[in-house]
Amino acid sequence: MIRINLLPADLRRGNRIPPKVLAAAFAGALCTSGAIGWFGIVYFGDLGTSENSLREVEAKLAEREKRVVYHDDLQANRKDYAARVQTIQDIAKSRRVWSKFCDELIDVVNNNGDTERHLAWFDSVAMKNDPVKGATVNLPGNVQEADKSRVANFHEDIEAAPFAKDLATKSDPTFKLELSRDRVPAQSLHFPLLLTFQPTVVDPKAKPKAPAPAPAKK
Repeated sequence: MIRINLLPADLRRGNRIPPKVLAAAFAGALCTSGAIGWFGIVYFGDLGTSENSLREVEAKLAEREKRVVYHDDLQANRKDYAARVQTIQDIAKSRRVWSKFCDELIDVVNNNGDTERHLAWFDSVAMKNDPVKGATVNLPGNVQEADKSRVANFHEDIEAAPFAKDLATKSDPTFKLELSRDRVPAQSLHFPLLLTFQPTVVDPKAKPKAPAPAPAKK
């Protein structure tokens, strides 16, 4: 016999969704929502922590970059300072203290007041300075009286003076007798004195000296 069910489709017993399926679907949706919520909390929480850590690291890195730049500036200043100090030292080495030379020369002339050894004076003083070839000092001088040993004594005192270690050459002790009525005694010995000092700057064009030959073995 044919049955006709006139109830609406949602009220028909045969078309209803079983409660177990509904419960499973609801439970699944609930779990999915919980999982999504937990993932969002964890994700965004870690993201915030990571962003804070990143900002801290960037701040530390920026501070270290400033220190690195400051350190580089200090190193550059140190090199510049060292170069200036070396330049000053080179200049100091390449200069001769002429006031010290004059003091030492005066000590030779005075000879502690010993006029028996020599009594000397200079007609003039002329100096030509060449750092590469060496400075030359021209001192035409005189010793009182006609005793030629006094010229030799004066030259010996020049060679014993502290500045003599810087001399490259010195003129020989030649002389000539001079007479002057304005002096007492009237006789004096006039002699040239030319001092050549060693150069204070090395000539870049100068050829290096060959080493001395080794002594022959016996």
